Amino acid sequence: MRDATEYLVQIKARIIAHSQVKRWEVVREEAQGDIGLLRYRLMLHNGDLLEMFERFRIVQGRLQVDKYSFHLQDSNGKLRKRWDNAAHHPEVATRPHHVHEGREEIVKGHTAITSEEVLSEIALEMEHDSK
Repeated sequence: MRDATEYLVQIKARIIAHSQVKRWEVVREEAQGDIGLLRYRLMLHNGDLLEMFERFRIVQGRLQVDKYSFHLQDSNGKLRKRWDNAAHHPEVATRPHHVHEGREEIVKGHTAITSEEVLSEIALEMEHDSK
């Protein structure tokens, strides 16, 4: 990957091709050489909403994510999952990386995650839910 613009193009292509995305919008997007950020809002076919935020840089052709938050909620606004790396849960062994599952108070350790990985995980979960 050459730069931030190329990464943004790649993510948008992934969103467009994603089987669970009904519609999406760019809330904010920046690319300045190797540094960039994205903030996208995706409406899924089942009515869920995914808010994506990722601040990143491209170093020697590889993605490095500095800050992220991926918030998935159901059609009633109830939290399903939020992956983020805010350093406010010192009790989590994977700090700052963690996931809120079902409720704000339910916090579990999680490895660092990227936009592409979240999109893949959502596709798998939705596929599993439909069976």
